[in-house]
Amino acid sequence: MSRTVDLFLDSDQPLDRFASQLAELTGHPFVPSPDGQLFAMHAGEVTAYLAEHEFLDDDDLPLGEFRYVLSAPVRSAGSLEESAETACLRNVNTLFRSRGTTPSLLVLDLDRPDSRQVTP
Repeated sequence: MSRTVDLFLDSDQPLDRFASQLAELTGHPFVPSPDGQLFAMHAGEVTAYLAEHEFLDDDDLPLGEFRYVLSAPVRSAGSLEESAETACLRNVNTLFRSRGTTPSLLVLDLDRPDSRQVTP
């Protein structure tokens, strides 16, 4: 089972425009997949993937309130809290929240069905 860090974000912009906005905000390019349904962000040793999501609300997590998710598969076996992926997405979250226009939600190690696994 893989571990991921997921940053749920909301925007009324289409995926490609939202990816451009995040690239400008973070200083990291977001590269589209051939079909344009996914954008990859490379920040040093971290790779994260931006896409629309189909998660349902999970207990107290209102995931349905967010249109997009930026997911980073955690590559190390160490502490999830201290991983480079968690630090990276916390930084993205801080930058996103500094705009103050829409909410975001950072989730560590969310259970996901096999069909929603994020793989590099």
